[in-house]
Amino acid sequence: MEDVFDTTGRPPKGWMHAIFHGGPYGEDVGRCIPGPPAPEIFTVPLAEGGVHTYRLWTVGSWSDPEDPIAVYNPDGPPVPPPPMTAQQKKWLREGRQRNGLGPVRLDAVVTGGRGEWDPDVPTIEAMLAGLRHREHLLLQRLTDHDEDDWYIQVLLDEDDTYEVVHQAGTAAEREVTRSASQAAVRDAVLRWAAEQPTWRTALEWPKRGDGS
Repeated sequence: MEDVFDTTGRPPKGWMHAIFHGGPYGEDVGRCIPGPPAPEIFTVPLAEGGVHTYRLWTVGSWSDPEDPIAVYNPDGPPVPPPPMTAQQKKWLREGRQRNGLGPVRLDAVVTGGRGEWDPDVPTIEAMLAGLRHREHLLLQRLTDHDEDDWYIQVLLDEDDTYEVVHQAGTAAEREVTRSASQAAVRDAVLRWAAEQPTWRTALEWPKRGDGS
């Protein structure tokens, strides 16, 4: 790919700004790539031979929506959407109060930032069914909840199996299981979203404290 950098604040026509985490472009500032839209996968030839692969994580903007910025992660473990922080939840709650709206109970986000507040059953089913390889679905409770029940996260892996993570109140209370059944994962996620205590029975979870 042609080396194109922007030092003026606006990339040339047909190009857009990009940020690369790690890899050969990790320290480049002002690098531009063809777009928009930003390519999902971006490869860079290496001097020692072979290529380094970046995958698109998200597209955003520092301040100008007309100047989109593509953010790439190296081809490593898939990166899930981050849960909302306490500060972000506070801003959301205050903003809705100012507009006479009730609190958001549940936030659903997939890789790339596509999200829904308080999604209904068909919406959650569609978000899960629409996952591509290496994409996550994150469901996070935003209102008061049991301290042992914070969020549930689903990854569609490249072998068409699902990794399901249940994060409790602390980092130590994190459970991980895998399933090849989309139906079983869907049942677990929908029951969890509905706060049904039977949600755990839809999947096989490692026994607590067994280290698996």
